[in-house]
Order: sequence, then structure tokens, then C-alpha cells
Amino acid sequence: MSPAPITPAPSLRRRLACLFYESFLVFGLLMVAGFAHYALTRRSFEPGQATGASLVFLGVLAVYFSWCWSRGETLAMKTWYIGVRDARSGRPPAWPQALKRFAWSWLMFLPALAVSHLLALESQRRWIYIALLINLLVYALSSRWLPGRQYLHDRLAGTELVDLRQPPGVKA
Repeated sequence: MSPAPITPAPSLRRRLACLFYESFLVFGLLMVAGFAHYALTRRSFEPGQATGASLVFLGVLAVYFSWCWSRGETLAMKTWYIGVRDARSGRPPAWPQALKRFAWSWLMFLPALAVSHLLALESQRRWIYIALLINLLVYALSSRWLPGRQYLHDRLAGTELVDLRQPPGVKA
């Protein structure tokens, strides 16, 4: 298999804008999943309560992202002309590789959530959000020092983000 052609990674600003847009889409998706969970179980989602909704939400996110990434992009990525591909072949990642990317992508959030839990900040949600934002920004900035300016979870999963905008002077 020939190596994937070298394509520059999207700028950090575009990746963060894409992530921000993706958060709105995911919020809507999780609202639908929450309504479906409630309709089936008659148990509302309450943080800290064992209703099973957290597992449902995690499953919905895993399926959504893995399915979209195995096709090369999510709706937000398509909007921002960002694609995801297998770093070796240049094709969209296979389903297992996309699922692996999803699992590794939790590195963006887990350190902040762990620190919040260890410091017992669950009652002070504002600090959890601040910790998550700081964690996300540090994680995103760390991509500047990784090869190809890729995120750590992309390196670990064997995937890469690519800029899908046409270079200047190239006609379709």
C-alpha cells in the first residue's frame, strides 16, 4: 500500500471552531437520545444517578463519531473542510480504527474530569467547566509540537486530520 499523500493539517483555529460547531450538533443528538431513553424507561437523566442514560449517551456518541469518521468527516468537519483519514493509506479510517480514535479522543476531557472528581468539585459545576476548557485548550495547543501538527489521539489511533480546502490556483 502506498503512503498517503502529504496534506497539511487544518489550522488550530479551524479545528477549534469545528469542535465548537460539533458541540451544538452533539447537544441536539444527545437531546434526542435523552428523549428516547426517557420514553423507553420513564427514568429521567439526573447526573450522579444510575439511570443508564450515561451509558446510552456514550454509546450514541461512539456510534455517531465512528460512523461519521469511517466516512471521512462529520457534518461540522464537512462545514469546515476538515477530513479524517488513515495516516498510512489516505482513505477514511475503517470502523474499528474510527472507534479507536473515539476512545483515544477522551484524552481531551478525562484529565480535567479526574482532577475535578479528586478535588470534589462536582458540586461547583463552574470549576468543572473551567477545568474542561483549560484541559481542552492545553490539549489542542499540544498539537503544535506533535508531528504533522496532529492531535495526540490521532497519532495514537493512526489517523490524521487533513485540510480539504482546494489549494489556491487549483480548479475542480
